[in-house]
Amino acid sequence: MQYIQATIRTMTWQEAEQYGYLNRGKMLDYNCISYRLSSGTSDDIHVFRSGVTLYVLTINYKMDYIGLDAYMGKEQEALDSIFLQGEWSIKECIGNDWRDLSLTSLVTRLISLFD
Repeated sequence: MQYIQATIRTMTWQEAEQYGYLNRGKMLDYNCISYRLSSGTSDDIHVFRSGVTLYVLTINYKMDYIGLDAYMGKEQEALDSIFLQGEWSIKECIGNDWRDLSLTSLVTRLISLFD
């Protein structure tokens, strides 16, 4: 798994209208494809690639949640997602040491929850 630098941007008003949003969300631009993200505007966003799959890790320490979306190929929508909110649910699924894990280890643990 490789950490990649991708462009994260706020969607245009036209994109927001296309998706039926009243507010503009976040978009990921990578290899000439724009992916619609489910992350909030104040989230820490990290992008990884493994083969043809992009993994977008979203962390918000203030609101106490973590999420992972998997995108494949040219599909602009996430093919799989997991969202954990609250310290208890995060520790239950990932482990008590989740705040001390490297980002790659955190993604790997979250991916294992997809099965």
